[in-house]
Amino acid sequence: MASGSALIFDEEMSRYKLLWKDPVCEIEVPERVTVSYEALKTHGVTQRCKQLPVRQATEQEILLAHSEEYLEAVKQTPKMSVEELMAFSKQYSDVYFHQNIYHCAKLAVGATLQLVDSVVKREVRNGMALVRPPGHHSQRSAANGFCVFNNVAIAALHAKKNYNLNSVLYFSWHRYENQTFWPNLPESDYTSVGKGKGCGFNINLPWNKVGLTNSDYLAAFFHVLLPIAYEFDPELVLVSAGFDSAIGDPEGEMCAIPEIFAHLTQLLMPLAAGKMCVVLEGGYNLTSLAQSVCQTVQSLIGDPAPRLSGLTAACESALESIQNVRNAQSSYWSCFKHLG
Repeated sequence: MASGSALIFDEEMSRYKLLWKDPVCEIEVPERVTVSYEALKTHGVTQRCKQLPVRQATEQEILLAHSEEYLEAVKQTPKMSVEELMAFSKQYSDVYFHQNIYHCAKLAVGATLQLVDSVVKREVRNGMALVRPPGHHSQRSAANGFCVFNNVAIAALHAKKNYNLNSVLYFSWHRYENQTFWPNLPESDYTSVGKGKGCGFNINLPWNKVGLTNSDYLAAFFHVLLPIAYEFDPELVLVSAGFDSAIGDPEGEMCAIPEIFAHLTQLLMPLAAGKMCVVLEGGYNLTSLAQSVCQTVQSLIGDPAPRLSGLTAACESALESIQNVRNAQSSYWSCFKHLG
């Protein structure tokens, strides 16, 4: 049996920042990773993890999820002036480039793949990669929302290619507000369930109001994610850990406290015989981000989750979203067949 938890971090990924005024992008700062790592050190967590080295992803690995044209465009950025970087960034939505970002993006993908390799080979039981830039918004041929390469998407394709893992089930909860919140995509709604053979393998849980709490997040896990996850029975769990869903975050505007992430992590740990890779995505309030990262990694290494007080029923808006998802997915999953 594999034992121990991996922690992957390299300060090199903090070595890029916004070089011009942009009120949208100014929240994505280098301190996001350094403060999180320092918090883990302060709590004595880093010493209890197996710290793995970071490597750069190869171009072939990046091309698992991205087009050659896009990769070639990003490869030019280290040679660009600030003015050229500004112009290049404006081709995309809510993202900025820097001369060092291509290097950091290759490290972010490489760190994620190091974690996947170690977990699948059972060198460690589970782990977390503290990476930057994040990846979850980036598209096949476009940077988007602070993201350059899609770290977790590449990791899923890498696992399929190299370890003969099979189908991918995708679950996302996200601020949506009936399509009025960025990036305002109709395909982020609960009605987008996948296409063709992939029907039922795409599960969107859109949050249509802000201020959601621990109770709402737990309800989503118990009534949507966990029933489907146990029926799907994954071989590997990849978590896009967006801590902009924690209290105090300027992007998420939610009210769930960092301690909830200890519980959510624990709820996922029995899946896939414990093979879980957590990869940092968003999180822009440095205090709640650092606390949320600590709670997550402490659960991965086996510490008991702190007690949650004040739990109530989920709010009406959250319950409506949850019920909509269950109804939309009822044709594809036995756990929801009774709803039909």
